[in-house]
Amino acid sequence: MLYCKNIIGGNFNLDTLSVCIIAKNEENNLLRCLESIKGIADEVILVDTGSVDKTISIAEKYNAKVMEFPWTKNFSSARNKALEMATKDWILCLDCDEALDGSQIYEIKRALRNSKHLGFRLKLTNVINNKLYEGKHILRIIKNNSGFYYSGKINERLMNSIYEDSYNTEIINLEYLLYNFGFDYSRKTLTERCNRNIEIYSSFNKEEVDFAYYYNIANEYYLLRKYNTANNYYIKSLNSNDNIYINSYITLLLVKSYYYMKKYNKAILIGESFSIKYNFIRELYLFLSECYKKIEEFDISKECFKTYLSTTPNEYSYYFNLIHNISKDIIPEFFGFSILNLCIPK
Repeated sequence: MLYCKNIIGGNFNLDTLSVCIIAKNEENNLLRCLESIKGIADEVILVDTGSVDKTISIAEKYNAKVMEFPWTKNFSSARNKALEMATKDWILCLDCDEALDGSQIYEIKRALRNSKHLGFRLKLTNVINNKLYEGKHILRIIKNNSGFYYSGKINERLMNSIYEDSYNTEIINLEYLLYNFGFDYSRKTLTERCNRNIEIYSSFNKEEVDFAYYYNIANEYYLLRKYNTANNYYIKSLNSNDNIYINSYITLLLVKSYYYMKKYNKAILIGESFSIKYNFIRELYLFLSECYKKIEEFDISKECFKTYLSTTPNEYSYYFNLIHNISKDIIPEFFGFSILNLCIPK
């Protein structure tokens, strides 16, 4: 089923905007989100998956079209229902814990006017402990009736049924900010989020299980600080694919987990043995350096650190280092990183 059909006639002189949101018990976030878009939205659609708080009444005060939709442990189903309801020329997809920069909304509207592109990526900026942390550009504005739909029960991604992978050539980056407040977690909220996600993964059938499935479950247990369980799934992920770059990153995560468990010798054993083959992520040597320092092998620690410094950074190094410096309750995915985008550098 296509939720955005093909354009007939090619009239690109259009700039009306639908804002599509899915929500459940988001009374603490929704007001900020809706305030940020009230100057740009020609239509607000909110698909609610079972709120028992004031989410729906808040949405109705902003004249949102509210659809109550049963929760089926599938984020894409809810998002696609919202896309299906959108009637304007363009669609902005937002989460309740996100907000636009009020000083830029009219510039965004001007970018839509007369555009021949299929969509636009906004600059993700996380707000954590009242500090701004720059993320990647992520696709959030799409042309309506042009084949876009969401795929995946969780960690859902925008896909296109008409242009398939070629649609990416018709997407451009805008330097307009999308603030995300959703990762400024308390431990209680983070635990609830992780347990919800693990429950969704438990609903997957055999055909849906692959290396990314194991990797994503591992991340949930990592955030719960259940590092032994996380590492079991990281190993399954590593053994389920043959991408050397992806496995280099998973090796880093294994070493990090043992480091946080204070099992420094185990971290060193894994890191040194796996890095013979999986050595494309320089941050591995940073953690090995830290591990050797903990067991007072200072000369080896220095050598690992020299290797780290002499290895060329990749485009994700900023996020890997940022995570290490902020908190172990944060993963690069919070900044727009996706393991599916990793590839062997040429």
